[in-house]
Amino acid sequence: MHNQQAFRTAIKERVKGRIAFDEPMAAHTWFRVGGPADVYVLPDSADELGALVQWLVAENIAYIVIGGGSNLLVQDKGIRGVVIDTSAGLKGLSVAAEGAVALVVRAMAGEHLHRVCRFAIDKGAAGLNFAIGIPGTVGGAITMNAGTADGSIQDVLVQATILFPDGRVEALSHTSLAFEYRGLKYPDPYDERQPPVILDGSFQLYPANPEELAAESAALLKERQERQPKGGASAGCFFRNPEIGEPAGALIDRAGMKGVRQGDAQVSETHANFILNRGRANAADILHLMAAVQAAVYDKFGISLKPEVRIVGE
Repeated sequence: MHNQQAFRTAIKERVKGRIAFDEPMAAHTWFRVGGPADVYVLPDSADELGALVQWLVAENIAYIVIGGGSNLLVQDKGIRGVVIDTSAGLKGLSVAAEGAVALVVRAMAGEHLHRVCRFAIDKGAAGLNFAIGIPGTVGGAITMNAGTADGSIQDVLVQATILFPDGRVEALSHTSLAFEYRGLKYPDPYDERQPPVILDGSFQLYPANPEELAAESAALLKERQERQPKGGASAGCFFRNPEIGEPAGALIDRAGMKGVRQGDAQVSETHANFILNRGRANAADILHLMAAVQAAVYDKFGISLKPEVRIVGE
C-alpha cells in the first residue's frame, strides 16, 4: 500500500463512519476466523461510499465489499487493501410501489435479509418467505443470488442500484443482470480488485394476508432450524449443489466425511454440507477440511464440489 501514514490520514479525511486499521476479520465473519484487514471502514452513507470508491480507484488501491460476513471465509494472513462494510451505513426499507396485483419493496444493501422478509410480511407482501432464515444482508444476497429449494433472489428482484468503479451509479433491471446459481455476473467486465457495489435492491412481491404469511414463515423457519447444526460457528452451506443429481450434503455423507475433523474444524454430524468452527479453528483448518471433502467426493463419485462460501484474503 502507499505510504502508510499518508494513506491513513487521507482516508480519515474521507470517511466519517468507523475506520479501523489492522482489524481482525474474525470479528466480522460468522466463521470467527480470519487475519487482519489493512483497513476496515463502515461508510455512513451511500454518498460517502461512492466518494470513497472513486478515490480508491484513482489511487489504484484494492478493496472488497462485505455485509454481514455470513458467507465469508477470510484467510489467516488477512486482507491487503480496504474492506468496505455496508452493514451500518446503507440502511432503509420502503414500499416503492403498490398496486392491486403487485407490491415493490425497496431495501438498501446493508439491511439484513431477515428484516426485509419481516417487513414484507408486515406489509402483506408475499414472495420473500423462501428467504426467511437466510443470514446476511441484501447486498450479499443479490451478489450471491441467495436462495433455498423454495426460490432465490433472481425470482423476485426487479431492479438493483449499482455503484460502478468508474463512479457511475445505475439502476439496472433484472434483465440486465446475469444471475447464475449462487452468483451474479455484471454486464460490463471489471477488475476483481475493485468490484461494483450493490447499493439497493427492489423486489416485486404480491398482496397476501399478513397473518397467513407470518404463519408460513414461522413454519419454514422452524423446519430449517431443525435441519441445521448447532454448537459451532459456520457460514451456512459450504458447497454448491451440483447441477444434477444429489445435493452436496448427501454426497459428502455418502463419501464418509460426516463428522470428520481437521483441528477444530468439523464437517457437521447433523448436515454434512456445513463445516463448523468448534472453537479454535483457523482458516487453514477449514480449507484443509474443504480439500479433504472435495477429494473424498471426487474419488467416490467423480464430482468436483465447488465452494459456495466466498474465500478471500491471503
